[in-house]
Amino acid sequence: MSHKHPTSLRRARLAPLAAAAALIAATSGVALAQSNGTLPVTGPTTNQTSDGVVNAQNNSNAQYTTFPGNGVVNGNGVDALAIGNQHRLDTGAAAALTINNQLPAQPTVDIAQQVNSTVSSITSGTVGVNAANVVGNHDGDTASVSNNEASAAAIGSTAVGTMQITGTAVDMNTPATATVTQGQAATGAVTAFTTLNQVGIRLNQTGGANPANAMDNLRLSVSGNKIDASAQANTTQAGIQVQGSSVNVGADASSSVDQVAEGNVFGISSVGSLLGIRVQGTPNQPMTDSTLSVSGNQVQASAGGNQQTSTLQITSSGDVVQAPNTVLGTTATQANSGVVIASGSATTLGIDNQKPSSANNSYSVAGNSVSAQADGNSGSNRTAVAAAGSISGAVLETSNSQTLSSPVVTAGANVGSLGVQTLDSTNDTLSVSGNLVQAQAQGSSASNQTRAGASNIADSQATTSNTQLNMGGAVSASASVARIGSSSTSLSGTSLTVSGNQLSSEATAASATNDAQLGADNAVTQSSALVTNTQGHATGEVQASTGSNLVGATTTSASNATLVVSGNQFNANAASQKASNLARVNATNGVTDSAAAVINQQGHGSGDVSATVAGLTSLSPSPDPVPMLIGLRANTASGSSLTVSGNVGGSDAIINQADNQVALSGSRIDGNSAAYLFNVQAVQSGNASALTKVNLGVEGTSNLTPVTTRAGGHELVVSGNQFSANASQNQATNALDIQATSTLSAAGTQPNLLGNLQLSAGDTTATTEMQILSGRSVVTDPSGNTTITGNQASSLARANVANNQLTVTAGTLASDQAVLLGNVQGNSGAVASTANLQMQGTAANRLDGNITTTGNQALAVAAGNTSLNSVQVGAGTALNSGSAVGLLNAQTNSGNVVATASLNADAFTRGSSLNLSGNTASATAVGNNAENVVNVSALPGQQMASAALVSNQINSGNVSAVVNGSYSASGVPATNGINVSGNRSSAVAIGNRATSSMTLGVQ
Repeated sequence: MSHKHPTSLRRARLAPLAAAAALIAATSGVALAQSNGTLPVTGPTTNQTSDGVVNAQNNSNAQYTTFPGNGVVNGNGVDALAIGNQHRLDTGAAAALTINNQLPAQPTVDIAQQVNSTVSSITSGTVGVNAANVVGNHDGDTASVSNNEASAAAIGSTAVGTMQITGTAVDMNTPATATVTQGQAATGAVTAFTTLNQVGIRLNQTGGANPANAMDNLRLSVSGNKIDASAQANTTQAGIQVQGSSVNVGADASSSVDQVAEGNVFGISSVGSLLGIRVQGTPNQPMTDSTLSVSGNQVQASAGGNQQTSTLQITSSGDVVQAPNTVLGTTATQANSGVVIASGSATTLGIDNQKPSSANNSYSVAGNSVSAQADGNSGSNRTAVAAAGSISGAVLETSNSQTLSSPVVTAGANVGSLGVQTLDSTNDTLSVSGNLVQAQAQGSSASNQTRAGASNIADSQATTSNTQLNMGGAVSASASVARIGSSSTSLSGTSLTVSGNQLSSEATAASATNDAQLGADNAVTQSSALVTNTQGHATGEVQASTGSNLVGATTTSASNATLVVSGNQFNANAASQKASNLARVNATNGVTDSAAAVINQQGHGSGDVSATVAGLTSLSPSPDPVPMLIGLRANTASGSSLTVSGNVGGSDAIINQADNQVALSGSRIDGNSAAYLFNVQAVQSGNASALTKVNLGVEGTSNLTPVTTRAGGHELVVSGNQFSANASQNQATNALDIQATSTLSAAGTQPNLLGNLQLSAGDTTATTEMQILSGRSVVTDPSGNTTITGNQASSLARANVANNQLTVTAGTLASDQAVLLGNVQGNSGAVASTANLQMQGTAANRLDGNITTTGNQALAVAAGNTSLNSVQVGAGTALNSGSAVGLLNAQTNSGNVVATASLNADAFTRGSSLNLSGNTASATAVGNNAENVVNVSALPGQQMASAALVSNQINSGNVSAVVNGSYSASGVPATNGINVSGNRSSAVAIGNRATSSMTLGVQ
């Protein structure tokens, strides 16, 4: 339902006195309180239209351009704010309309806003130290650039349309409405740009290589700075709050929001040259014995079409009574057809020391973040009643509708260099840790709640309904960093740690969290909780991409250096539609004649869904991107040690995803009480593809052969790294749970049903490629030990996935219960899963030292349909013969299913020992796969319910599993020992596989 009316019509509906009061409220901003109990009360009724260009621009510098002995640039703020229409509360006001201890006669809040022209804000400038000519002795100098803020914000329309009613015994005998209507025309672009050239410290030493021009013992810090850009077309807060010792609802009360965004929205935040510290000036004196730190800085950008919160809350310290045929409701409608782009970027984030022969310095780049968030529609809706006494006759409804037809909703978080760059590094300590680069794009997202809580609840309904439609919008998110770690000409005696950094991207066309809950301390009678979720995707691609060219160090030569690259995380998640639905009725003492139900429907018409973790060329799985290098890129590595451990990453591409829960609980459950859960997911066309490509260890700086020389006892450990790819057309977790601590009975045979239907026609592909040493690392002089252990490359491709759990338990007696679980799955698309793990490449890796290659795994699983179906029914004393328990599983697959696992563990040694053991390559392909379990139990000597388990599977597609395994060790007579043992290769292909068990008997 739309609440958008012409201005003339809106005003014509107001009585002259109300219109005058509304005009006063609109011009003064004062919330009106009721003075007598007879006339209607009209709070702010505001109409705002912005037709002209609204622009805010701030070009300011907060800096000093010389380098004193001690200097700070702290706590400065540079901002620009542009708003087309604004309706807000006066200082001290609790709501737009507040009524205290007065009869609320037709209270109304009505806000209407329209933007027809551009709203823009721009912030630019420089923050920090920008010293172009640094001369003289600066031994022991300090500088700090911290806690500065630069921001640009642009808002088309913003409004607060809230109502608050308080009293002792509140009697709501006339309708109460809070309404906000907002529109952005196609000509009403909303843009925010924060474009700074520099945030931090830049020193350029001049004056020649004079020993008097020392730069020793510097203490430089850039921390806690925030660069932000935020653009929003429409944003509002609406709602009604009622609080009293008792509340009588004799008429409807509603909070509603209607938003339309048609214009472009851009939020761009960037630092073009430097966010951090740069020291330069050659051939001047080197920097030595200095401490440089860049920490806790933020670059963030957000862009949104429609955003709103709408709440209707009634709170009573006594009872709440609602008259028949009245509704307490929260309604939201959002439509977006404009382009939405959020971009956060920094060219250099960290430390750049361009002075030669620098030594004995400490560099730290920690806890910085670059993020971008783009939303087409986002909303939060809640209808709730809370009473210390009882609730009777309540009809509570929460309804949300979102439509996306935007050409593009995209978020990009991009960094050129994240870490430390030096001309050369000698005996330095470098740490690059805990930094975050994150991008999230959502077409439509919503949180919807309908809840009632009291001592007793009777004759009440809680209904939550959500509808989200994507009519053609492409949604994408990209998080990329060209380099994370260190870059230098040489690393000599240096210690480098690159740990705990995170890169993540998430793109979702539609997501929702819905619940309807009734909870009573005593009893719930003749009431229900219902959730319906409907999501439809007509067309449009959904893409998430995470990548870096290098995580670690790049240098020409690493000598006697200690390098650790550990615990970094890389994730890309893409989904067409996601839903989490919960319906719950619970009462401490009992539930009578009440029900809980969830109905989830997700349909995907067309459009590919892809997720990629790889090098920076990875815009999508096609064209094929290069691997992401995690480790060291060098020409020579001598006398050093490199540890690459505990790094994890994964790409997940799922078209439809749902988590559904239904619960009934109480000491007793009787009458016509029942629970229902129905999940329907269908993909007509559209491919789900996940791709992960990484290279761990050492790689050369060019494509020449040989590329990297390991010499002089260079030690290498690659351990415990795990990378994966996961793709599905439909995934669902369905749980129906009925728990009575005493008796569970029904007036007649009462059905409790869980049904799952999944249909898929698109292709499903998951690919993980992991290289270790990549075959491009060779040795000419004695090299150190090489340990490659506990690494895993896995891929999982399944068209339809369901985890169905139906549980019914009674502490004593269970009677006249029909417990039925039905699972139906059909797939006609191709399914392919590939896991490829290459270790040490070819025999060109002639290594000395001890070589250990153990416990590594390449695992590939592919399935057309897979399900876990479980029915658990138990009674403490008896389960009577009037009950029935059933499980039906039906699966049909006609698509080709292929799983391929490759593991190459070839090694060649010139001396010492070689241990090649416990490595695994496994490929499993199944057309249809099901695990079915029925357990029914009661005490001995009681009548037993009837039970049935039926599983039907039909596979007509080709199913193949392929393993390419090579466990090969070679050596020369000088080798101390060669051990090749306990390696395994396994290929399993099954058309239909079912594991079924039924247990009927005593506890």
